[in-house]
Amino acid sequence: MLNVICPHNCKDCYALRACALHALVDQQGAIYVDTDKCIGCGCCKTICVTFGYKALEEKTTAWLMGAA
Repeated sequence: MLNVICPHNCKDCYALRACALHALVDQQGAIYVDTDKCIGCGCCKTICVTFGYKALEEKTTAWLMGAA
């Protein structure tokens, strides 16, 4: 089953490449986790927090609030 885990605001989703089981999927502008494949190791979360926040630093406050 696919569950949304991120609205995919970054230019590139680092977590997609970090998942050894390929349990993450980029569809319709969001990142989904395939719960049938995911083992809950947390690699995707670690990568997202480490590199994803860095990618969001270049965004403006208005963009982050959804105005742009």
